[in-house]
Amino acid sequence: MTKIKIGVFGCGNMGRALVLGMKAQFPEIHFYLYTPTTLKALQLSSEVNGTFVRSLSEMPDSLDWYILAFKPQNLEQFQFEFSSKAKIISILAGVNLSKLESKFNLFKIARLMPNTPAALGLGANLLFLNTSFNQIEKAEIQKLLESTGKCFLMSSEADLNLTTVFSGSGPGLIFELARIFEAELSRLTEGRVNAKEIVTQTFFGSSALMDTKANQVVSFQDLRSQVTSKNGVTYEALEILNQNNLQDIFSKAFEAGIKRVNELSN
Repeated sequence: MTKIKIGVFGCGNMGRALVLGMKAQFPEIHFYLYTPTTLKALQLSSEVNGTFVRSLSEMPDSLDWYILAFKPQNLEQFQFEFSSKAKIISILAGVNLSKLESKFNLFKIARLMPNTPAALGLGANLLFLNTSFNQIEKAEIQKLLESTGKCFLMSSEADLNLTTVFSGSGPGLIFELARIFEAELSRLTEGRVNAKEIVTQTFFGSSALMDTKANQVVSFQDLRSQVTSKNGVTYEALEILNQNNLQDIFSKAFEAGIKRVNELSN
């Protein structure tokens, strides 16, 4: 990829993950980084040898791409005059293209929902592109995103919104499960074992097993059954989860997340 320049507004967890993932695969990319409080942009610019942008007025208006990575609640007060040729990638959860197009009077705006494993090149990137992008631009944005993980093209904004809580919020939910595993193991062993390392390796190994070539065509239910013997230890643990309607609890959690996405889109 030839050297390109990318302006980033917001350097929180998601923005930072994207920048680190892209820079690791494409060292020639130059980032211009801005945050209102300056600290995170200053730190990240040092890590990726980018340009720290102290104020919005200092952000160049002729870069190849711009990434909107601030909190969606801050969109109304965000003011920047993009050039008419600007190409924007928005990771503002729940904010539909029509709202962005109206605010910026631009149409080359892509919606993206990444997740934090993008920093390691292991992200799940949900991407929706409107018809304003040409084939060269579509190929470029996909190549950029594939440097941070897998890219999943969404056929509609509705599907992107629905999937956001599963992928974008997914790491947070998985980390909560890991926290519970660690807390219970530490409690039962009274701290005699390295619970965090054991749990980390268990989650890491299980994820790797899910993604082997042989297991990519095997359902998660079948993978679970392969390690569950009738009346065995895993069976008894799963019975308690089933009796207490674990799936219903997760359904309510996902529905609450989707409700919040819909609130942000209105």
